[in-house]
Amino acid sequence: MRVATFQWLMLLTLTALSFGLAEAGISGSAALFPVLLATLVKGNIVIDRFMALKGVKGAWRWIVLGWLLLVLGLIAYAFHLAQT
Repeated sequence: MRVATFQWLMLLTLTALSFGLAEAGISGSAALFPVLLATLVKGNIVIDRFMALKGVKGAWRWIVLGWLLLVLGLIAYAFHLAQT
C-alpha cells in the first residue's frame, strides 16, 4: 500500500471516529481528548503531505505545526473554562 493511500485512509478513519463519537452522543470531557488528538494527527498529516512540509528545514514547518498546537490548546482551554 502506498503511503498516500495509507494517509488518506487514516484521515478517513479519524474523521469517522470523531463523527462516531458525536453520533453516539458522547460529549464533554469524554470526547474532548480523542477529538483533539484526532485533529492533531490529521493536521500533522495535512502539514506533512498536502502542504509538503515534511522535509523542509527551517522554521516553516514549525510555524505551521505551532499554529495547530496553539489553536488546539486554545480550544481545550476554552472548553475547560466553559466546564467550570
